[in-house]
Amino acid sequence: MKMDPKSPATSCAQYDFMLPAWTKIQTVLDGTSALRDAGPEYLPQHDKESDDAYRERLAVTTLLNMTKMTLDSWVGRPFSAPVKLKDDVPAQIVDLAENIDTLGSSINVFARNWFREGMAKSFSHVLVDMPRLDTSRVRTLEDDRIEGTRPYWIHIKPEQLFFAESKVIGGEEVLLEVRFTEEVSQREGFAIHTFEQIRRMFINEEGTVSVEVYQETKDKRYKDRWQKVDEWDMEIDRIPLVTFYADRDTFLLGKSPLEDLADLNIAHWQSTSDQRAILTVARFPILACSGGTDETNKLVVGPNRWLYCPDPSGRFYYVEHSGAAIKAGGDDLTELARQMGEYGGEWLKKRPNRETATARALDTAEATSALQDATLRFQDALENVIRLTARWMGLRGGSVEVFSDFSDPPAGGEQLRVLIEARKNRDISREAFLNELKRANVIEEDFDIEADGAVLESELMDMFPMPIQGGSSGAEDEPEEMDDDEEA
Repeated sequence: MKMDPKSPATSCAQYDFMLPAWTKIQTVLDGTSALRDAGPEYLPQHDKESDDAYRERLAVTTLLNMTKMTLDSWVGRPFSAPVKLKDDVPAQIVDLAENIDTLGSSINVFARNWFREGMAKSFSHVLVDMPRLDTSRVRTLEDDRIEGTRPYWIHIKPEQLFFAESKVIGGEEVLLEVRFTEEVSQREGFAIHTFEQIRRMFINEEGTVSVEVYQETKDKRYKDRWQKVDEWDMEIDRIPLVTFYADRDTFLLGKSPLEDLADLNIAHWQSTSDQRAILTVARFPILACSGGTDETNKLVVGPNRWLYCPDPSGRFYYVEHSGAAIKAGGDDLTELARQMGEYGGEWLKKRPNRETATARALDTAEATSALQDATLRFQDALENVIRLTARWMGLRGGSVEVFSDFSDPPAGGEQLRVLIEARKNRDISREAFLNELKRANVIEEDFDIEADGAVLESELMDMFPMPIQGGSSGAEDEPEEMDDDEEA
């Protein structure tokens, strides 16, 4: 983005500062093909290396994507159990939870994607939007219910929101203006054309939110490249956007928890490329000759051939790599892989609780992990989104619970033994037992406990059918007659 006071595409300083890190992290997360497409940006071309040789080296280099694996591991912890909407969440919002974005995403799926993006890039946003209403008449909540008008959530990635301004009012950080890009599809004949437009939201003089939409034009009749194509006012007194910070320095600034790991992963990518290149050289020994010439270029090397040297003192021999550089390269890759593995674990280690998202979350004497801190901040952000949703509907907000008990379970077979013993003694419920198995990766994360319970109940019914109540008219059910001795 360029600094142009007249253009709605002008970005803020925070965005310009954060964008290079986001681009790097996203490229690594996208994997081998994205790094290959980036070319020399992440895999420099060696001095004197030909373009063909570089392209060949780039084409065979593959990424061990520890960055993505670590992120998936982090995200899997808080979402090993579903997000719980507590009893104070209005029923109208609970009804929206299975399709919170009107695109079919449940609140759990939506929240997981939001948390993942924030953990990857330091922060991410959610806009609580509302369909445009007909303000020419007085509307009621019943009108909204009949017409299906309802608030819905939109995930705004950090790369999309390129400008924001805020002000602290009454001890609360209030947004004054945001601008972000959004993708729009438009039908053109038999094709669908997709392009980006800019949405601007700001607090107007009346204290409510105004919206403007800009689209880019190449028509030379317009002096400005971005033309306003739509505008409307929203019936809400604050910009309905919430930011989740996994790490925050100040407004729209922070360091991604993955940035250092992405740098290690890029170093591993580069070392892998060099290692593959040296292996290619080492696997092909060079035939050398001393004391001989091949002036006629008739020397042929291969099977069923013999070599001749006119000089009696001449000899043929192979020049082979010593292997020292190969071992050094292998050691470097091993060490980088070890460092990347330890990096992900550091975020799960317990440490003194010097800083928490909320005073109520943990006792100050208790230890916590960086991932737990981020999870508690996410829980606060999710509750703010619930409040904004309720605000649109004229309701009061509510609270949620995101799983954050990341205490390290016993390892391996000992863990299973303890769990099985606890279940056998009825110290824990079946649901708690299965949730612990999920958390320990013994059973799949998407294992449906309720559905499995229903199947188990059906199996038990088949094994132990209920006895038939009352008598039967069958002859086999008649009591046997006793003889005189038995009767006596």
